[in-house]
Amino acid sequence: MTEGNESASFALLDDCDSTALARSSRLYSGFVRERVCTDPARLDEVDAAVAQDLRDGLHAVVVGDYEFGRNLQRAQPGHAPLRFLLYARCERLSCDEVDAWLAQQDGGGTPSIAGVAHVGKSVSRDAFDAAIAAVHDALCAGDSYQVNYTYRLNFDVFGTPLALYRRLRARQPVRYGALIALPDGPWVVSCSPELFVEKHGDVLRARPMKGTAPRSADPRDDAAAATFLANDPKNRAENVMIVDLLRNDVSRIARTGTVRVPALFSVEPYASVWQMTSTVEAGWRDGTTFAQMLRALFPCGSITGAPKHKTMELIDAIESTPRGLYTGAIGWLDAATQGADSDAPGDRRAGCGDFCLSVAIRTLTLEAASEGDDSAGVADAEARRPATVIAGRRRGTMGVGAGIVLDSVAADEYAECELKARFLTDADPGFQLFETTAATRADGIRHLDRHLARLQRSADAFGFRFDADALRREIDARCAALDGDGAYRMKLALAKDGTIEIIAAPLKPLPAGPVGVLLASAHGFAPTHAGDALLLHKTTRRAEYDRAWQAAEALGGFDMLFVNERGEVTEGGRSNLFVKLDGQWVTPPLESGVLPGVMRGVLLDDRAFGATERVVTRDDLARAEALLLTNALRGALDAVLK
Repeated sequence: MTEGNESASFALLDDCDSTALARSSRLYSGFVRERVCTDPARLDEVDAAVAQDLRDGLHAVVVGDYEFGRNLQRAQPGHAPLRFLLYARCERLSCDEVDAWLAQQDGGGTPSIAGVAHVGKSVSRDAFDAAIAAVHDALCAGDSYQVNYTYRLNFDVFGTPLALYRRLRARQPVRYGALIALPDGPWVVSCSPELFVEKHGDVLRARPMKGTAPRSADPRDDAAAATFLANDPKNRAENVMIVDLLRNDVSRIARTGTVRVPALFSVEPYASVWQMTSTVEAGWRDGTTFAQMLRALFPCGSITGAPKHKTMELIDAIESTPRGLYTGAIGWLDAATQGADSDAPGDRRAGCGDFCLSVAIRTLTLEAASEGDDSAGVADAEARRPATVIAGRRRGTMGVGAGIVLDSVAADEYAECELKARFLTDADPGFQLFETTAATRADGIRHLDRHLARLQRSADAFGFRFDADALRREIDARCAALDGDGAYRMKLALAKDGTIEIIAAPLKPLPAGPVGVLLASAHGFAPTHAGDALLLHKTTRRAEYDRAWQAAEALGGFDMLFVNERGEVTEGGRSNLFVKLDGQWVTPPLESGVLPGVMRGVLLDDRAFGATERVVTRDDLARAEALLLTNALRGALDAVLK
């Protein structure tokens, strides 16, 4: 059991259908303790302790790894956890109230910049095909009827987890969303559309999801995709296999003769896919505990396959990495109503209260930040404040998968996995990539290849669609159409969806002589953070940089130089810096938190110029023999420190 202070953790369980008349979203705050079970033999003991916590007035959030469910079915110990997070407070919220709370924590207004970068798969395409072949072999041998094969996406995270959740929930509103700051530093960001199991009164309900079709921007094609999914024999066969599995599992804890299927083959719309669901209901057997329910049902059959036990063995053998929380469960557990299911207070077999658990799909697990994180404890009632952009780096993981049957085609299943991942990989991070440079009608853009290469690297990192050849053709056409022979300032802006905007305006000349440069820290600007990965890319997230160079202009200068949290001089609001020390030109390294500017690269590649990278301090500026400010628009400018 882990005790903790009240601001160390919070949990938002977010239902997009929550209303002011029926508030079904829940905000848990005031973290008290955590009870963790890794040994299935201790599940009844932990369950009883949690039941007592609930009777004592605490509120429980449940977070369970898939592998705990696997170990539970095998009755073997392991390391995978089933976590009960216990809080002093649980507030019921409508959807509008959740919107307002998230906006308040995020500083108000639109979601802050947040997203993922450097997304990589845990399997290669060849490894995926080999895994599907292994599944087919098992199906042909009669070891299973359907296997849910999955792999992991691994990525870097920028922005706060809360801002990332805001962006994802706007893209895919779901009934089983979750944003959880775990007490030991990691976060859970979930946009699951799938109900695992819920109990309300004496009704037990499961809603397995099996069957997928892509959405289309064309209304007719979109409707056709939904109709296809609803009637497709393959998807129906996969769905009914899982319905039969869930009916069997539910019957283990249901009152005799109460299991029924009130809805079969329903089709539901989500941001990028149509999903087929069915509903299984039953009457709750009096005296059943939460632990007994988990033994009967967890993990959900929709994310294993059928038959469950043998298929989980195949999953262990074929999947290359553990699933972790992905395909596990997230939800809430309430106290049993007084006297319910029990003749004696404290009876360890007294049953349980209502609960609701999702299947943890469309779910990200984010590591604790490697440096300072400003976003923990945002739900603390004593210190509610905006969750500012974190300084630290985070790694994240999300699983994707597909149900494989005998007639499944590897290429189709691979495409389905990529389709399911799009809710994350296609999410707009809240910025554009851009390049600003000089252009003329006669010569086009100076250093165009360098600009396109940098734009390509950033597009690859953040998952922006980018057609470099098409942009090159458009640039040529725009340059040819420029009026007159003078120089123009040309800005190329790339949106997440690949949309390009080109803006050109005549370039105003600078006054003759060296330009003035000031220190941003001397004018009230905060340090940058070397660990901020966005500093390595030219994005429209640059309000502070723009404010700095504009302030410099107002004071008769050209730019202001920023300093990072280590006291290292980094770059200007619109320029890179070169400093001449002891006859040698040096420039701050990228590791200090510096944009790899195009003109910076030109000078570093110039052997005659002979510049090198090294950390630059304020003392270095004071003793510098000369300063240069560089950018692609103006070239290299002699500068003086003001």
